[in-house]
Amino acid sequence: MEVALELLRRLAQNDKMMWVVGGVGVVSENDSKGIKEPEVSGGYVTMEADNWHFHLGLESITAIQFVEAESHGDLMSYYVRFSNDGDGKEETLVRSYFPNPYLGKDFERTELQPEKLKSFENMRDEYVGREGIVFVKRPKQT
Repeated sequence: MEVALELLRRLAQNDKMMWVVGGVGVVSENDSKGIKEPEVSGGYVTMEADNWHFHLGLESITAIQFVEAESHGDLMSYYVRFSNDGDGKEETLVRSYFPNPYLGKDFERTELQPEKLKSFENMRDEYVGREGIVFVKRPKQT
């Protein structure tokens, strides 16, 4: 998916994103403090910030979803999910979470902050439909 690298680069421009690596068995949650421009070498993109980095095989990305998900009680989460749906099994590779529009700067619950939601909506509207990228609404997982 050629659009994957473009999207990763765009997401890395926002130093307020939360990057979650993995999806089954173990995950690593990483803030974007000091995030750098992604580097590509040998089919892998390296995402790096002040105190973390990961290497993601671009060929392993077979699907991208913009997701609006119910989470943590009455909160909503907004993120981009990069996944691999090989072998009939969908695997989450990486998620990039937008700043939560229902949380303040110290992560306290607050009224909707429309400018934070608009950031997700604008990017979603720009990318959904390109190279199979879809928008998904996920109900709360039980």
